[in-house]
Amino acid sequence: MPKKCNLLETVVMYPDNWDVTGPVDDGESEGFMIESPNGMFFSLNRYAGRNDFEHILREAVAVMNAEYEEVESETYVSEEPFEKQSGAELQFYCNNLVITSRLLAIPHQSDVLLVQMQAENRDFDKNELVFAAMLKSMRDSLA
Repeated sequence: MPKKCNLLETVVMYPDNWDVTGPVDDGESEGFMIESPNGMFFSLNRYAGRNDFEHILREAVAVMNAEYEEVESETYVSEEPFEKQSGAELQFYCNNLVITSRLLAIPHQSDVLLVQMQAENRDFDKNELVFAAMLKSMRDSLA
């Protein structure tokens, strides 16, 4: 049976063996992370009072480019998109592993939500339906 994370007034359903960290507040945003035992994660950050979702996505991509060498980035559009969103999918090397990181910036009411789903490339592919279900549960809670 999946667990529920109800932080930041957003419900995200996640697998039983995953753990929640948060809420955390860095002064610019507040959020939480849901992590699997093998290091995959789904994170959500809320940028209160902001409506510049495309800018927030560009900033997140720039942070990833600064953190890792040779980051490949492409535009990402989810199959069940929010009314408005901006997305990017990145791939990079970390500890000799290829990592996939998917970022979605979503305007919601007077805030911007930044979602990051990340895993080692083959784990990401195997668990893409898990990430999609987590994203759907979040989308449904915001409706």
